[in-house]
Amino acid sequence: MKTWNDFGLLSLVSVLSFGVFHAAVAEDPLRVIAHPAVPVERVDAAQATQIFLKQLRTWSDGTTIEPIDLKEDSPVRDEFYRQVTGREPAQLRAYWARQTFTGMGVPPRRAADDAEAAQLVKKMPGAIGYTATEQVDGSVKIVLEPR
Repeated sequence: MKTWNDFGLLSLVSVLSFGVFHAAVAEDPLRVIAHPAVPVERVDAAQATQIFLKQLRTWSDGTTIEPIDLKEDSPVRDEFYRQVTGREPAQLRAYWARQTFTGMGVPPRRAADDAEAAQLVKKMPGAIGYTATEQVDGSVKIVLEPR
């Protein structure tokens, strides 16, 4: 008796579902957003990397940078780190494990989804986050649009 796997259907379903998801993320532009009062209009990928790895901790005016990350299983998070920092999820887990173990730092605050990240960025002076939603309004400023 043949099983689904004999026909390669499980692999095909996995590939197709990833492709549909990946296309959905790719349709919505990834944007790095910041609180309107941060003293910069743009950041580049290198600066964003330093911010989200907590290697850069203050803005030029001395305000503490508050990076807002998405939860670890978020596909938008994975896409952000691949596009902006060139890092894969496993590399990030290893980085933060080392930082935490050695007492050098803890990961950024995590939001459940894009909408919560945008709300936190809007409310917290010094905050910076990212979103893949089209619905970015004037309450935050877009400081980087990768691609």
